[in-house]
Amino acid sequence: GDSQLGRPLLGVKCGCNSAFLVHATEHDDDTATILREGRETVIERTLLRPALRGDAITTRRILAPHHTHLGNLRILWTHAADGAPLRVLPPRTNRWLARYRPQLETRRDARAKHPWWTLFRTEAARSEAARLVWADLGKSLRTTILAPGDPTVPLNSCYVLRTPSLEDAYALNTLLTSPLTAAWLDAIAEPARGGWRRFLGWTVAALPVPADWESARNRLAEFSRRQRSVNPPSAEEHVVVTADAYGIPVRSLTPLLEWVSR
Repeated sequence: GDSQLGRPLLGVKCGCNSAFLVHATEHDDDTATILREGRETVIERTLLRPALRGDAITTRRILAPHHTHLGNLRILWTHAADGAPLRVLPPRTNRWLARYRPQLETRRDARAKHPWWTLFRTEAARSEAARLVWADLGKSLRTTILAPGDPTVPLNSCYVLRTPSLEDAYALNTLLTSPLTAAWLDAIAEPARGGWRRFLGWTVAALPVPADWESARNRLAEFSRRQRSVNPPSAEEHVVVTADAYGIPVRSLTPLLEWVSR
């Protein structure tokens, strides 16, 4: 193919996980009890959003509804719907974060013109479009799809690709999780300890997509949906559907697959 994936985004950065990443029990009213490092308090529930770490992305789930795949890890979301930091914090949340204010004010990314409760790289948390998310570190590329409207906030151990539609996210997921792509990534991904790889944004974004994307997209997306079925397709079928999307005979790709499996 001639074209490439869009611009991947690094996940949201806190700069002080102790302040923003909490375990929470939400109540029937507008409050929630949060727990962090043995400290427990009640805050405004509206500021909580599900948080996603890279190590929580598994190969067993493709589409990950926020209420099932994250447990109770939450982030205190101190930004408005337009992405700007809140001008004023609600009182309960303000009391919780105030104890961390000295650390928050001295974060590397902190700026004097921004409130001390600001989060960084918040574009990755925008949820109006579908998002394809992958873990930045692993023995293989692990992905998940967040549907439009899913409030999940991928953290900075994730990369995020915003896609034009959910169909595009499904289709790209088929490409990124293909044994062919795994072989390609094995050659270019930065190695880490213990046989792990760093799947950086530029690394994954360098993958060409089929030149006739409109024609390939539906078949690739349908394959992703089949992967969620009771009887998912085999790795061999994955190779075939990927090769067909690129218009490449499978037999010509056999040397690559055999080289990686050595």
